[in-house]
Amino acid sequence: MNVRAGGVRVSISARDLRAPLNWTVAGLGAVDVAVAVILSGYAVALVSGVIHTGHPHGGAAASVGVLAMVLPVAWRRPAPLAAAAVIGAAALLNGLVFGPMVRCGAALPAVFLVAFAVGVRRDRAWSAAGLLLCAVAVVAEGLYDPQIEGAGLVAVLPVLAAFFVSGRVVRARTRTAAELRKSSAELRRQRAETARLAVLADRARLTAELEKSLHAQIGGLASTAADGLGALAGDPAGDQATARQALASIERDGRAVLGHLREVLGTLQERPPSEPQPTLARLSELLAQATTADARLTVDGHPRTLPSGLELSGYRIVEHLLLALEDAPEAAVDVRLSFTPDALELHVSGPPAANVDLRAVLAAARERAGLHGGTVDSRLAGGVCYAMARLPLVSGHA
Repeated sequence: MNVRAGGVRVSISARDLRAPLNWTVAGLGAVDVAVAVILSGYAVALVSGVIHTGHPHGGAAASVGVLAMVLPVAWRRPAPLAAAAVIGAAALLNGLVFGPMVRCGAALPAVFLVAFAVGVRRDRAWSAAGLLLCAVAVVAEGLYDPQIEGAGLVAVLPVLAAFFVSGRVVRARTRTAAELRKSSAELRRQRAETARLAVLADRARLTAELEKSLHAQIGGLASTAADGLGALAGDPAGDQATARQALASIERDGRAVLGHLREVLGTLQERPPSEPQPTLARLSELLAQATTADARLTVDGHPRTLPSGLELSGYRIVEHLLLALEDAPEAAVDVRLSFTPDALELHVSGPPAANVDLRAVLAAARERAGLHGGTVDSRLAGGVCYAMARLPLVSGHA
C-alpha cells in the first residue's frame, strides 16, 4: 500500500502492518505480555476494592495472589500446558486461602486464552490434558466467585470448550495448509523434472533420426562419387558428361543434406521462449509466484542494465535460494539487490525449509555464480538462513 504524506510516497507492506504482532519481550510475545499486564491490573483492581463489586474484597496478599491466575497468559504460546497448570493451581489456592471473591472479570478471559493456545499448539493427548487443567481453573473460580457460583458454570464451561475447539480447528487448518503448500512445491518440482526429461527424450529421438538419415544420404553421395570416378577412370575423354552429371548430383544432394541438418539442429536447440528471458527487474514477480511467504525486495545502490547473461543468472540464483527457505504465509523472506561499482550482490534471508536439501540448493546457486566467476556464501543464525551471492561486473560489459 502506498501512502502520500507531505509530497513523499511511503510504501507500507503487509509485513509492516503485522510487525507489532511479532514483537517479543524477553522471548515472549509482546501482545501476550500486554494482555497479561492489562488483565493483572484489572484483577488487582477487583480484588483490592479499587473497583467496587458489592462483594468482599481482599488485602495486599490477595492482590498479589490473584496475579498467578492471569500472568500465565504471557507465556501461553511457548508453554501452554505450563500456563494452564499454573492457572488451575492458582485458582484453587486463591479460593482456599483468600476465600470467595470476585475475580472472574480478569481470570476467565485468561483461562479462555490459554485454552485456545493449548488447542492450537499441542497434539490431541496433551491438549486434552491442558483442557482438563483449564476446566479445573474454571470450576474453582466458579465455586469461589460470588458472581458465578455453581449455576454459572453451566454457561462458562461451554465457552471454555468453544475456545478450545476453535484452537483445534485453527491447528487443523494450519497443518492442512502446510501440507498443501508442501504438495504444491513437490508438484512444481515434478512438473519441472517431467518437462526436462521430455526434452531429453525428444532430443535423443531426433538425434537417432538424424544419424539414420545422414547415414543413408551420405552413403548415397559416396556411391554417386564412386560412379563418377569410375566413369573418369574408364574413359576420361568420353565420359565427362557422366562425371559432370555425377558432380551435379553430389552438389544437389549435398545441399539437401545440409538443409536437413540445419533443420534438425534447429529443432534440437531450445525453442525461443514465448516471452523474454527473466531479468532482475522481474524479481518481484518471482517472489509473488515462487513462495507464499511474506517476501520483501529492496534495492541498494544505482540500478543499471547488466549483460543479459548476468541478469538471467542473478534471477536464477535468487530462484534457487528461495527453494531453501520456508514456504509459509507466516514466514518472512528478505531479498536485497546491491549494485556496487564492481559487483552485483544478492542477499536472500529467511527461515530455512524443513525438508529441503540445503547443500543441493546452494550447489545449484554456486554453479550459476561460477559461470561469471562469482561466489555464494551462506550461514545459519538464530533460526534464519542467510545467503549472499556476489557476481563480479566486467567493466567492458557492465
